Amino acid sequence: MWRFAALFPFFGFMALLACAKEDPVDDNAVAPELAGDASATGLAAPANASAAEAAQQAALPTAAAGLSWSYGPADGAALFGPPGTPAFSIQCLRQGEGARQMVFVRYLPPTGGGNATLSFTGNGKAASVPIAAVTNPNGVGGQWRASAPISDSVRDVAEAFAGPGTVNVSITGLSPLVVPATAEPRRVFAECLR
Repeated sequence: MWRFAALFPFFGFMALLACAKEDPVDDNAVAPELAGDASATGLAAPANASAAEAAQQAALPTAAAGLSWSYGPADGAALFGPPGTPAFSIQCLRQGEGARQMVFVRYLPPTGGGNATLSFTGNGKAASVPIAAVTNPNGVGGQWRASAPISDSVRDVAEAFAGPGTVNVSITGLSPLVVPATAEPRRVFAECLR
């Protein structure tokens, strides 16, 4: 009798194993298509970097149609938008002998005034700075303006513009603006962060 009692744990394990459930796989299931390095296994170097980069660029949003950056050497500002009516600007200001600061302006009339967050997302980086609504003296129109001292936040914004892709510039509760990360904003950051 004790010989059979010693087999009870074995029979219990076999019973649990028999109840194990295997998830079915659809007969029509296919492996996902992989591009570039994702499809290469065991390689020390990129297998198909151009295909991977092309897939990455195709996934990025395009910059706002017909708008471009311009650089004003007189005031050291990078302006994004149609000529003469910018939608967004980045400028490095120095108050007399004081420290430099970055000024970001989104030329969009404030809705209700107040404060918000100006966020930058692009090229694998994300950063934000506080921004305030500035209304015109007559109460009509205005803009959103952020003045930020040179800090880690501003360096993070500069990193978002350092890559080849686009940067999503958004203010809490408002439509985002997608801008290309080109030489003009990089020049402003380089002058201010040196």
